[in-house]
Amino acid sequence: MENNNHTMHANPFAGTGKVFSYSFRQMLKSKGWLITTLLMAGILLIGIPLVTLCVTKLASKEETEADESAVSTVYIADETAGKADYNVLKDTGDYTDVEYIPCDSMDAAVEAAAGDAGAVILRVTKPEDVYALTVYLTEDTEVSRSKASSFASFAESNFSALLMQKANLTAEETALLSMKVRSETTAVSPDAEEKDAEDSLVKQILEVFIPFMTVMMVYMMVILYGQAMANSVMLEKTSKLMETILTAVHPVALMTGKLLATACAAVFQIGIWMVAAVGGMIGSAIAALPMIMKSMNEGTAAAANMPDADKMAAVTEMLGDSFPAISVSGIFLTLVVMALGFLLYLAVATVSGAMASKQEDMNKTLTIFVLTLLISLMLCFNPEINEVSESFSLISDAKWLRFFPFTGMLVLPADLIFGKLAGWEIALALLSFVAAVLLLVWLAAAVYKLLVLYRGNPPKLRQLIGMLRPKKDGKSGS
Repeated sequence: MENNNHTMHANPFAGTGKVFSYSFRQMLKSKGWLITTLLMAGILLIGIPLVTLCVTKLASKEETEADESAVSTVYIADETAGKADYNVLKDTGDYTDVEYIPCDSMDAAVEAAAGDAGAVILRVTKPEDVYALTVYLTEDTEVSRSKASSFASFAESNFSALLMQKANLTAEETALLSMKVRSETTAVSPDAEEKDAEDSLVKQILEVFIPFMTVMMVYMMVILYGQAMANSVMLEKTSKLMETILTAVHPVALMTGKLLATACAAVFQIGIWMVAAVGGMIGSAIAALPMIMKSMNEGTAAAANMPDADKMAAVTEMLGDSFPAISVSGIFLTLVVMALGFLLYLAVATVSGAMASKQEDMNKTLTIFVLTLLISLMLCFNPEINEVSESFSLISDAKWLRFFPFTGMLVLPADLIFGKLAGWEIALALLSFVAAVLLLVWLAAAVYKLLVLYRGNPPKLRQLIGMLRPKKDGKSGS
């Protein structure tokens, strides 16, 4: 036994693989893990497309009902000077199915519209120095007042095209006056290089949404699996074979194996959920595709004339432009940071579990784990508005939070995704993570070995430090 103990002290990680393999299999076989995994995966895989399908069906039904009361015919009573072809309004891409019928007078328009359920009358007058557009609802029409008001707004916003015809402008003059104008706001840096002062709206939304979601996702992962880790360590101490286990495996190997097994089971579970979520999103996109294609057909004349393949390419390009600042390498580093951070908090939970001797003690010892997580979370949140870019941020920009392990794993993922950190900053943060994980694993093993046969109230922090402090003869206090 002396030789065995000597070997374990020489290589404290010996046997980690066996502990990991056994613990990992036990976790995957547990009913709680299987039920939770399959239930959530089913909800994501089936629920997301189902909700999208219901929404699209409801929207299609509402759209069909709306189309039944839409404007189909417009009788024109133009009482102003000059001639204009109102069919030019179809070139705008809206109300392309509307039929425009000119009438000599208002009375003629009322007579022509009689019996037409989709008809309205557009009367154009010029009482003074302004053109007045009035939309009339006939007695027989089924067009709602809101639909008529929408058409009136459309006619008003595009009336300039009719005025150009009334002014007898040439085709070049009409094209010049119809030319679109684009404006943007930029800033000039001190070195005279022009740069954008404002990010796109999509990017601003992502820079608020992604940090918040990563912080909350990591928080939920730690809360969910941290308590399970602490319970696993505490229950291991009550096993009748504990003394035999400790003579065969070093506490460091035991804690490391259980830590890695819990982390891998968690990652495996979340991986299944992510695959199910991706499948659900693909199913959701397929369910929503008919509505997207229909919207493109009814959007502009240019989109309506596009082949289906070009429409799909346009949708893909639109989705791609929504993530302009996200890098693939950043996503990979984010996964590494989240894995190390997850191990870090599981190591804290391992220390909490090692301090407890029975289930009743867990509420006391888990305080260390919960307070560490909550304080770190509170330090990360700092809602503020950047006065320069006028952008809003939920997560603090303090640099030291990126290098402190307990807060770094919460705030670093978003920074890495958007590529905001230099190489040396990433290396320093990862190094601090690895060092903190190894230190906490060693601490958990030391506490576990020290208190494995302890059967009293959990020691306070000061007492625990005193027990861990080596005595003059080289042995730990007990």
